[in-house]
Formats: sequence, structure tokens, C-alpha cells
Amino acid sequence: MTSSAALKVTAVATGIGLLLCIRPMLTNDWDPSFFLAIGEDATEIREYAEERLGEVVLRSDLGHDGRFFFVQANDPWVLDPATSAQVLDRPLYRSQRMFYPLLASGLGTLGPEAVVWGMLTVNLIAMVLGSLAVASIAASMGMSPWWGLAFALNIGFVSELNIGGAGIVAAAAGFGAVALTLRRRFGCAVALLVVAALSREVSLIVAAGTAWWLWHRQAQKRAAVLAISVPVAFVGIWATYLRLSIGSAAGGSDIKEIGLPFAGVWAALDSWVEDPIDLVVGLALIVIMILFSLRVFRQDHLVGWAFIGFVFLAVLLTEPVWHSYFDISRAIAPVLTAYALLLASKGRNTALNSEVKVGRSGT
Repeated sequence: MTSSAALKVTAVATGIGLLLCIRPMLTNDWDPSFFLAIGEDATEIREYAEERLGEVVLRSDLGHDGRFFFVQANDPWVLDPATSAQVLDRPLYRSQRMFYPLLASGLGTLGPEAVVWGMLTVNLIAMVLGSLAVASIAASMGMSPWWGLAFALNIGFVSELNIGGAGIVAAAAGFGAVALTLRRRFGCAVALLVVAALSREVSLIVAAGTAWWLWHRQAQKRAAVLAISVPVAFVGIWATYLRLSIGSAAGGSDIKEIGLPFAGVWAALDSWVEDPIDLVVGLALIVIMILFSLRVFRQDHLVGWAFIGFVFLAVLLTEPVWHSYFDISRAIAPVLTAYALLLASKGRNTALNSEVKVGRSGT
């Protein structure tokens, strides 16, 4: 990808991100606390935020993920676990996703008001970097770099931006790792796999898919081992630190989003029937995941194998995740962008597996 193409993609992705930020702020007196997604019924976090920021923009019901990341960003190193345990519903589970709030807080140096802007800024930058990573992948597949906008226009990432979630950072790092792996920059790719996993632990899926592809398709065994072992090690180290800091009994760490195969989507069908949008989008996402899986096996490209694990994850997701297109589209967002790349590549897949030479090392 040429520097000119990269600049153009950067400019357009930035413009898309800014528009997505400006629109809700126009109707909320330019108050960035909108992106904290604090719900009017989330009493404890609402009081926590108002003590530090004054009046904040409130969402309906309990709100969404941004409220938790705001708490984490005010103590990213978990130095005051008692306070976190009081306002986070599942302290160990929430605190595992540490990289996004760590960045948003300037590594723990920023005050609450700056943190609010930091969360928005980090997600905007991640939107641009993710688009550049996808553009690089597209260029390596013989396609136009403009396909990088399949990241910025992804409905799941748009939703993540709207609620101050960590999914954009995690996905940008994941696609960045794929782009670097295709360029045989394995050390940097592993570093981004760590970032992805510490942003959202389910991003270990990307590490596992990348490792599998390197091991079985490229005979890059050393790179494959590093691709999975290093992210797992960092996630494990941080998890151990959290258990020593917070304690295993502090508010619970159970994962409520994973259940029996297909039980979640089956249970969600009743609510879908009552909402045409959820029904149409939900069924469309199911079809896309099936088509994506078939294309991954047919084209055998890293961008497919790196994210196919999200399809298997979707099978296990519980009803609350499948209930609304807003949530399920966020959960499988990387699949949508990866599928766009594979679908658009068409007959170009003949050269896809030559990106990493067999036997080459670069770790």
C-alpha cells in the first residue's frame, strides 16, 4: 500500500469517526460523558461519576460498557480495589480488559475529566488504525486499500464507539497483527496480539487462529508458538495480579455470556419476532457467519483463520447477547470485516498463501 493511499484511507476513516462522535454530542451540549453510557438506573456508577465529573449524560436503564471502563480508567492499575469492587458488577471479569482504560487514562496519569476525552480519543484513533490495518491486508490480497473502510463502517465497531467499549481497540490490534504477520514482522505481530488479548480476552481467538495458520500452513513453528503462548502468558499474569489485588470473592468473576451451544440464539428467537430489525439483522448475521466459515476453508487465508473462532464463540453466546442486534453485532464484529475482505477478493485468492514464505523466520 502506497503512502498516498494510506493518507487517503486515514483521512476518510478519521472523517467517519469524527462524524460518529459529533452527531450525538450535538444533541447533548457537546458533553463527552454521553460516550460513558451511564444508565439512569445504574445508581452506584452514576454517583461515582457525578462525584468526579458533576452532571453527566444518562442513558436509559443501566447503560452499557463505557461506564465500567470509566471506573477502570480512574484506577487502571487496580491500586484501590475496594472502590472498584463497590461499583463494578464483576470486578475480576471487568478488570481483565485493562488495555483500553489504561490508554485512555494516560497510563493512570489523567484525572476523571481528561479520562472521558481520553476514552473517546483512543477509540477514534483505534478506528483509524484498524482501517489502515485492514487496508494493508486488502492491498496484500491485490485489492484496493479503500477496503480498509470495512473496519470504520462496521456496524459493530460503530456501536462500540457509541458506548465507549473496548472492541475497537481489540479488533484494531487483531487486524494489525494479521497485517504484520503477512509482512513477516512476527515480533510486532505478537505484540499486537497481546494488546488485543488484554483489551478483550476473547481476542485470544485471533492469537489461536494466527498460530494455527502459521503452524499448519506456513511451517512457521517458532512464530506459531509465540503467537499463542505470549498473549496467553500476559493474560495469565494480569489475571493472577487481579486475583491477588482484588481477591476471588470480590463481587464475582463469573462469565454470564457463555452457555450451551445454540441455546442463546434459540432463546432470542422469541424477542426477535417482536422486533423486525432484530429479526432481520440477527438472521443476516447467522447467514454471514455460515458463508464466512465456508469461504475461510475455501480461500485458506490468514484473515479468515484469525477470526473464524468468533463464529464458534457465537454458537456459545447466551440469550442476553443474542437478544439485540446491537449486542450480537458487537460480539462478532471482526467477522463482518474479515468476510468483506474474503468476499471482495474473488479470484485473487490464488496468491494469498504466498504472503509468508515457508521456512522463513522473522521472530
